[in-house]
Amino acid sequence: MEHNTSVETQQTESLASNATSDEEASAISVRAQPSQKLPRPAFRPSTFVRPSLPQDLLLNPVISSTALKADIFITSPFHIAGGCVAGKLNISINAPDSTEVQLGRVAVDLIGVEELSWSSRRIIQALALEFIDDNHPPPPSILRQQDQNSGPFWIVKPGDEVFPFSVDLPLDVGPGTFSSANARIRYVIYGTILFKIGNVKYLVRCCRDVAITPSISELRSTRLDFDHEIKVSEERTFTPANDGYLKLTASISRPYWFSGGSAFVDVLIENGSLYHIGKIRIKLVRHISVYKDSKPSDGEPGSSEPTFTLKKTMARSELNTGSRWTGLKMDKQASVTCEIEIPKGQLTIPLGTFFEVQYFVVVTTGPKLELDFQHFFLVRTKKKYFLLTV
Repeated sequence: MEHNTSVETQQTESLASNATSDEEASAISVRAQPSQKLPRPAFRPSTFVRPSLPQDLLLNPVISSTALKADIFITSPFHIAGGCVAGKLNISINAPDSTEVQLGRVAVDLIGVEELSWSSRRIIQALALEFIDDNHPPPPSILRQQDQNSGPFWIVKPGDEVFPFSVDLPLDVGPGTFSSANARIRYVIYGTILFKIGNVKYLVRCCRDVAITPSISELRSTRLDFDHEIKVSEERTFTPANDGYLKLTASISRPYWFSGGSAFVDVLIENGSLYHIGKIRIKLVRHISVYKDSKPSDGEPGSSEPTFTLKKTMARSELNTGSRWTGLKMDKQASVTCEIEIPKGQLTIPLGTFFEVQYFVVVTTGPKLELDFQHFFLVRTKKKYFLLTV
């Protein structure tokens, strides 16, 4: 593997600026330009999966030092599975010339973490890049000349260095970024530097959260098709029998919807009662099912009862009698499309170790007080995703 450094064409520009007017000097300058790049080709480390989970990153996410400082930056705030997380790790060596700093390791890690109530945590993804190790020395720009061939620690001089990185994300990266008051999925990128002063080893570490969403193409190829309609219905018969019946059918055109947009629910009402139907209510309800002791044995939702479920209404919509819908009198039927806005940041999370996140649509209709007809139906596929964060 080879190194990416911040040294680019400074030596070439210096040769060009000092070029003489005679043809021989110019020819020497031109021939000298490519030779400056030969000692150190660009190093592009490959992304790999850590063989053991880096628990130390969770325990010590930030470590500082006065002799060496580090900052990590990412080029985009949003990333999709199957793509990459690109950025740069900046290192600044601030020790005086009299202090001998020896650089040993420079690594970038991207981990995914499932968290419950900020106390129970589990690493669900661990990707990494390593720029400096036993076989790859630091860039020549910060090496002391007399120490270019030594290792596994190399003596470096004060100065700044930039390590551009690009962490490749697998298509099955896992659930996307999600946050609530009690549960969340986080993806964090870390920069870690190991160095020595004398015989004492030190670590410096910095980190930054990144937003990741599952791949839409992966969801479509492995789950229910986007064009599949979901339909449910329920009928209520009144007592006494001469009061009639009321039937409600609700459907959505596809199982996948996007947070930050709108969902559309088609509602069909058959009113065989004496009541006048003048209102339809739609709610989007989020269920966070928590498995505090252990998850179900087969790893699928519904196979075991959760310890408890946190329910929260995320959005509401109401259709009243007006120009678009005149209501429904007795012995009539009518259909209407209702819209509900989905808040940003929502995401269906499949069952992990501690929790799962599901979304339901609640449709309520009926005469005021006399009937509170309510039906829940799951707006997602049987096992996997419904909402995607955008």
